[in-house]
Amino acid sequence: MRWLKALALLYVVTSGDASASPPALSDIDADISAWDLTRASVSVSLLPQGTDRQIKEGVLAVYEADYARAEDLLTRALASDHLDRDAAIAVEARHYLALARGAQRALARAITLVSPDRSVIAVFADPKDTIIAPYLFQAMSAARVALADDLGVTPDHPVRVEILDDPAKLALVTTLTLDNIYTTGTIGVTKYRRIVMTSPRVLLHGYPWLDTAVHEYVHYLVTLRTRNLAPVWLQEGLAKLFEERWRSHGPAELDPAAARLLARALDRGTLVTLAEMSPSIAMLPSQERAALAYAEVQTMLTFILERRGPAGITRILDRVAAGDTAEDALGIAWGDTFDHFMANWAGEMKRRTAGAAGRETPLRQRRFRDPDDDANTADPSLLGDIFSHLGGGRARQHARLGVLLTLRGHTRAAIQEYERSRSADPQARKDPKLARRLGELYLSVGQPERALPHLDLAASDDPEQPILAAAQGRARLRLGDREGARAALSRAIRINPFIPTIHCDLAELALSEAEAARERSLCDE
Repeated sequence: MRWLKALALLYVVTSGDASASPPALSDIDADISAWDLTRASVSVSLLPQGTDRQIKEGVLAVYEADYARAEDLLTRALASDHLDRDAAIAVEARHYLALARGAQRALARAITLVSPDRSVIAVFADPKDTIIAPYLFQAMSAARVALADDLGVTPDHPVRVEILDDPAKLALVTTLTLDNIYTTGTIGVTKYRRIVMTSPRVLLHGYPWLDTAVHEYVHYLVTLRTRNLAPVWLQEGLAKLFEERWRSHGPAELDPAAARLLARALDRGTLVTLAEMSPSIAMLPSQERAALAYAEVQTMLTFILERRGPAGITRILDRVAAGDTAEDALGIAWGDTFDHFMANWAGEMKRRTAGAAGRETPLRQRRFRDPDDDANTADPSLLGDIFSHLGGGRARQHARLGVLLTLRGHTRAAIQEYERSRSADPQARKDPKLARRLGELYLSVGQPERALPHLDLAASDDPEQPILAAAQGRARLRLGDREGARAALSRAIRINPFIPTIHCDLAELALSEAEAARERSLCDE
């Protein structure tokens, strides 16, 4: 139907006076920014031949992911003798030429797959990452249904998702620098009518990549819904609010570490301002400041949803799309001024996070691995003095000996030392790190009934640890708890689908022969 829309628009544009002026470049820019590429394409076709038209065609080609054509058009336009090198349109041409070239470098060996419902085009920079495609497609399909009502928009075209195999490539295809990416741990960006993400394979512990994909999809929808008029803070607040909607009915809960950061900032008056969040949270000076910014905007939008319901979110989006500032739109949805809302939000958040400021809940840092390192299942958690928190007594000594024996492959001897550690000190008996070590070892020697209580204790402290979730899934599967096993393994997949044993167990839980065959092909004990 897109050709019919284009034909209708062409009729509207050309049915007037033939001597009418060509469309203004600013109007074309507004349509491109709003991702209304059909209208923008028709308008560009009405421009007179010349460098302006060539540049706008090149910009459109970037948004259409036709990177080679974009490079050709923009290179020829920049070589023109008629182009003012200092003009804004020349600066624009150089910007998009760099993006077109960067995208071709980043995706030189790319493999493209299309979802079964044809709503997602996934482009993988490295063929190794194509194993995540089925899980990505399932999550995006669920998000498409759930978010259609929440945000009031559904794309009329396939959503392009580019999965990169190196954080440096994210800098090639966005406006971020490599320093921005490493400083804040940025792994996803939605810009130029596509979602760009780093593969979980190239992070040391993986990351919640499926929630991130949906987080970026929310950005995509908000851009369409508001014609790209929503500022960064509103975009990020909505994305955090709805990033788990594909798997949960309610809004995403605030992470305990983020709650601690928010509590301390409210107490000390060190919140990240909305102005500081622009042009990107990825440009903040640390992962802590970025996490705080996300906590602020997530709780702001959650507060609106709780107090004003879904209609409050709809009203904000409607008003922003109509041209109101996001602050005024939120105030209207709240029923008072934006400042009144902020005062109420701050007071409520102080109450909810009371006590969190004093808790030592560490922020999970995102650490990138060497993209050429294939040791994706290596567990770095055994390295270093991991039991220093147990103090200097016998419990710590036995635990440290357990680590050394584990590293040398003396599993049963390691189990004995860990049990001695638990017997030596009541603190060690409840320690989640020790519980994890012991649970994994009991599982490895075929004692899932002894492993599971330890694994559950450890997982309650660190639910986002994929190796631990995989062990939980296996223990529950061995004990006949198929639903519990599926839940734990799904959690592991959401964070690091490159742990081969996950797929061995998922093959046993498969609901179809095709699914079982796929998981068996990825299984490696």
